[in-house]
Amino acid sequence: MDFRSSFRTWAGEAAKHPLAGWVIGGVALALTAGLLALLYERAPVALDEGAERITFFRIGAGASDSPYFGLGRRLAAIISRPPDAGPCEPASPCGVEGLVAVVKSSSGSVANMRAVSAGHFESALVRSTTLVEAWRATGPFGGEKRLTNLRAIASIRREAVHLVASRGANIRTLADLAGKRISVGGKGSGTADLALRILRGYGLMAKNVEIVREDPERASDMMLHGQLDAFFLIAAVPDPLVADLAARGAIDLVPIDGQATATLVASNHELGPLHIEADAYRFMPAYDTLALSAVWVCNASADPTLVHDMAKALFEPGNREFLPAADEMPPLPKKHDKAAEDAARQKLMVEAVADLPIPLHPGAKRFYREEGVLTEK
Repeated sequence: MDFRSSFRTWAGEAAKHPLAGWVIGGVALALTAGLLALLYERAPVALDEGAERITFFRIGAGASDSPYFGLGRRLAAIISRPPDAGPCEPASPCGVEGLVAVVKSSSGSVANMRAVSAGHFESALVRSTTLVEAWRATGPFGGEKRLTNLRAIASIRREAVHLVASRGANIRTLADLAGKRISVGGKGSGTADLALRILRGYGLMAKNVEIVREDPERASDMMLHGQLDAFFLIAAVPDPLVADLAARGAIDLVPIDGQATATLVASNHELGPLHIEADAYRFMPAYDTLALSAVWVCNASADPTLVHDMAKALFEPGNREFLPAADEMPPLPKKHDKAAEDAARQKLMVEAVADLPIPLHPGAKRFYREEGVLTEK
C-alpha cells in the first residue's frame, strides 16, 4: 500500500473531526514507516514524498491527562495540514501545508522550557510566570543559566489563580489564612512559587501559616478529610476539580485582591487582575483574583516562515473553534456577520500579544504587523 492510501485509510478510521483525523493519521504513518527516531531526535523533521513535503513539529504540553495536553492537541489540530488534506475551504479548518504536529507529554511548564531551549521540542506551552522565572533564572531555575533563547508565538489562554478554602475553615480573605494549613502546589512547581509570592505579599510566612506542598488533587482529598484548610490552583475557569467541590458545597473561593495584589501586579508584568462572574461556579458569588497566561513558545532559532504560517493559522476563521482563547469570548451570531467575525478575530490577535513576558519570535511578529496588531515601533 502506498503512502497516500495508507494515510487515507488511517485518517478515515481514526477521526471524528476531519482535521483531527489527519493529525492522528500523520503520526501513525510516521510510526509505521520507522520514522520515530527521526521525529524524536531531530527538530523539525522534514520528509519528501514526491513533490510533497512533510514536516513533523512537536508541541510540549503536560501530562497526558492534564489540561495543557488538551490545549496542545487543539493547537496541533489548528496548525496541521498533511499531504492530501485537500485545499482550504472558506470557514473550514486550515493548517500549514505539509505540517503534522505531534503533542508530547511532559512534567509541566518548567520541563517544557528546558526542552525547547535545548531543542528537544520545537515548541511548548508554558505559563507566563514560568517564562519570567526562566528568563531571570529565579524560582525553579535558580542557580541555572538564564534561558533567553525562547520566543513567544502567542498567548493562547488566560488562567485564574484559585485559592480554594474548606467551607468549615471560615476563610473569607487572605488575612484569614493566618494559622491555617495551606497547600501551595507541588515542590518546584510554578504554582508553588506564585502562591508563596502572594502569601509573602500579605505578610503570611512559614512562621504564621503551615505550608504544605501537594498537587491540587491530593490537596483536595486532604481538605475533604480535614487535613488541610486551603490550597492554591492555577487553571482556566471553570476548572473541573473546583467545580466539583463547589457543587458539593464543600468550599469557599477566596478573593485575591486589595492593595497588596495591586502592588504584586504592578511589579510583575506577567500577572493581571481577573473578575470571575457569579455563574462560573455553583453556589459561588462573583469575586476578583489574579490572572496569568498560557503562552505558546518556540526556540529563537525556529524557521521564521514556519512560525509566521503557524501564527496565521491560529486566527483562520475556520480554526476558531479550536483556539482556546476563543472559549472566553461570546459566541458569534448564528447568521454570518463578517463585521462581527472580523472584530472577534482582531480582539483575539490583540490578546495574543498582550502582556507577553518574553519577546515575540520574528516570524510571529511579522504576522501580527501584517494584521495591524503591532506597529513597527
